[in-house]
Amino acid sequence: MKSNAIKTTGQLREVLAKAAQDVLSGALPIDQAMALHKLSKNISESLYSETKIAMFRNETGAEMLPFGDLPIGDSGAQ
Repeated sequence: MKSNAIKTTGQLREVLAKAAQDVLSGALPIDQAMALHKLSKNISESLYSETKIAMFRNETGAEMLPFGDLPIGDSGAQ
């Protein structure tokens, strides 16, 4: 069974480019395209934030976390 998971930024760009083509051809309704745009924008902003944090951690000599493993919120909270 083939996975439909988007695992790379290149795959995300391919999906978005295909969606743009589908909007132009009328195969994807504009409301669905707008929802996809909002989701992809959030993913992009998250990726940018994590990249900036990784760059800062690297510059300060802090422990580097694997990409995608950045904790959200207070890691000490239960």
